[in-house]
Amino acid sequence: MKRLTSTRAVWVHILLSASIWLFLLPALAAAQFYGELRGQVNEAQSGEALPGANVHLHGTARGAVTDFNGMFEIKRVPPGIYTLRVSFVGYQTVMTTVRATVDTITYQNFSLKPSTLEIAEVVITASRRPEEIKTAVVSISALTGQEALRRDPLRLDAALTSIPGVSLVGENVNVRNSTGYTRGLGSRVLILLDGIPALTSDFGTMNWDLLPITDVERVEVIKGPASALYGSFALGGVINIITRAPQPQGRLAIRTSAGIYDKPYESEWDWTDRTLNFNRADISYSRQVGKLGFRFSLGRHESTGDRQNRHFQRWNFTGKLIHAFGSRSELTLFGAYTRDRRGEFVQSRLEHPYLVPDEFLAYRIALDAYTFYLQYRLKTNDWLEFKWRASLVRQLTGNQFKIAGDFQPAQGPGLDWQLHARLDSSMSFTLGLEYHYDFAEQRDIGRHFTYTLSPYLQQIWQPHWRLRFTAGLRYDHFYLLPGPEQYTHFVKRKPVVNPLPDGREEQYLSPQLGMSYQLLGETVLHAALGRGIRIPVLGERFLQFEQPLPFLPNATIFTERSFAFELGVRQRLGDLANLEVTAFHNTYRDLIEPVIKPDASGTLVNIPHAWIQGIETSGRFQFWRERLRLEATATWTDPAITQTSLVDGVLFQEGDLLSYRPRLIAYLSPSLNYGPFSLEADYTFASKLEREQVQLYKDDQRVHKKQLDMRLLYRWQGLTAQLAVRNILQYTYTERERDANEVRNFAIGMMWEQ
Repeated sequence: MKRLTSTRAVWVHILLSASIWLFLLPALAAAQFYGELRGQVNEAQSGEALPGANVHLHGTARGAVTDFNGMFEIKRVPPGIYTLRVSFVGYQTVMTTVRATVDTITYQNFSLKPSTLEIAEVVITASRRPEEIKTAVVSISALTGQEALRRDPLRLDAALTSIPGVSLVGENVNVRNSTGYTRGLGSRVLILLDGIPALTSDFGTMNWDLLPITDVERVEVIKGPASALYGSFALGGVINIITRAPQPQGRLAIRTSAGIYDKPYESEWDWTDRTLNFNRADISYSRQVGKLGFRFSLGRHESTGDRQNRHFQRWNFTGKLIHAFGSRSELTLFGAYTRDRRGEFVQSRLEHPYLVPDEFLAYRIALDAYTFYLQYRLKTNDWLEFKWRASLVRQLTGNQFKIAGDFQPAQGPGLDWQLHARLDSSMSFTLGLEYHYDFAEQRDIGRHFTYTLSPYLQQIWQPHWRLRFTAGLRYDHFYLLPGPEQYTHFVKRKPVVNPLPDGREEQYLSPQLGMSYQLLGETVLHAALGRGIRIPVLGERFLQFEQPLPFLPNATIFTERSFAFELGVRQRLGDLANLEVTAFHNTYRDLIEPVIKPDASGTLVNIPHAWIQGIETSGRFQFWRERLRLEATATWTDPAITQTSLVDGVLFQEGDLLSYRPRLIAYLSPSLNYGPFSLEADYTFASKLEREQVQLYKDDQRVHKKQLDMRLLYRWQGLTAQLAVRNILQYTYTERERDANEVRNFAIGMMWEQ
């Protein structure tokens, strides 16, 4: 009996001890079996912090992103020896060996140097999470703010043409010829400002005067449909403008530029005895005080223009505040305002490319616009992060085409909630819910309200450090609110008929799949397929006017839909070159295009079926100890109508090319750098439009676009001085009817930071 009791006591002791250990094991593991890595990432030359840099333990899924002080921390690192890899847009990737020790914090700081071979750039737009370009499953490129400033453009959109696959037609930014020229109505490229939609609610356009280039940290461009993450407008691509963060120490920057226009190439085109000129000045200040960082900028831009009615005067102001509540949460407030007063060059006379017809001479436009957003970010632990964002885009067209009154601001408030979670070392996902409300009221549109509610999900699975898969899905519920049958409160116009008094409701599902695989060495294959949508904006459905030509509304136009596939390869050749080649095929249904009807009135119609397919190539090279550099890109497309139809009296022929889309676009930029001096050039080529690709004046002469710009830069400490000549060959071409490019002009500029 004693023996049985003794045996039972032993088993009870064993089971009790095992239970205690099983209960304490997770806590002991968390407390004793992991280490932690911390540090700071700075710019090597200035010592400034680099917020947004990617810090990654090579060969694992563990990593972090630096905060606006350049600090990072990676927790729960198993003990061992690792390669810590740090990369940032426009800087050389740095790798070092670190040892993680149990229950120990290991510190490691980094100083990054600028680089022109950017295959290791870190971007956030492709998956809403930081990732390197070389492992992205979709085609994506980036342009740093410093690169844009080096080209001395007067606006940011002019600098985007150096990005592979990006071109301009008027004020329409095209990604792989997706948009063409919409005459100020809609865009197939979604423009984001720090990840916040920035297109206007009435016409769906971007006000490029809102943000000076000095406020830009970098620009990221997704090429191809991205509706699975971003919904409508992302039919052809996404451009995300990321603004600069406040600096820990006081930073003052001043940029000035002034220049004059040359006489036209043909002496009979000389139309004035005045010296036509332009100037721009921007000033900004950034600093951090305690846990609050701030950045403010003010700019003024003025020009006489190089022709009649191309004059303007613009002011803009931006401000950004970031308050860190700790290492895991921060609040960001951003606002921008612009005031624009300008003449409107509608088109030139037949016999003179720099004079407007008399009936257009009095046309003026006045714009006042602002946008702001509020964002709160909370990282609850190492694997879970939340974001809440509220935003507003507001633009008032106070006077358009010499018509005053009956205009109200177009307003687009929005809300966005995001959850980012890492399930384990190989899998993570992003879950979000976005709400957007659009309101427009003016005499040419009426008074209309819409909202869109959109949940979305993006999942990333990396079963091996060489192999990466992504899957995304988004549901968009669009609702146009009912309204009266006609609007009678506009005092300067007869009653405006509402063609959709019962409203409209639409629902869409946008999936996307992608993969990338890193072969031996520095070769990466990537492929993606997905669907895209673009819901017509209010202006596309309801706009009607009589000047400068009659334009009729088409409220029953259908939503555009697309299916896209691409396959590409990225290759780095040591420190010599970075290359990428991508083939793509985009199929469109119900493509919305502006047309001129046989009665000389304009309207919008749906093209039942079309495609844009092509090949995009890009390369960056450096020689002679990085003194000689070369950037080269070329994009060939076949933008064709593949199904015929007769729409509103307009006949589309099968095989016709889509309007305002040059088949070949190329860019070449060599530079020579020696000591503080740099001599640089930009050459841009676009093939001429065929007869069926223009809507007006089909018999006008058209030529290829061939423009050469050159500049000389001198850098000394914080000062950069520049001499620039644009269109040095004085070449004249048109990208749209009777609107020639700028004449040759000369500019001198200065950028100073202290």
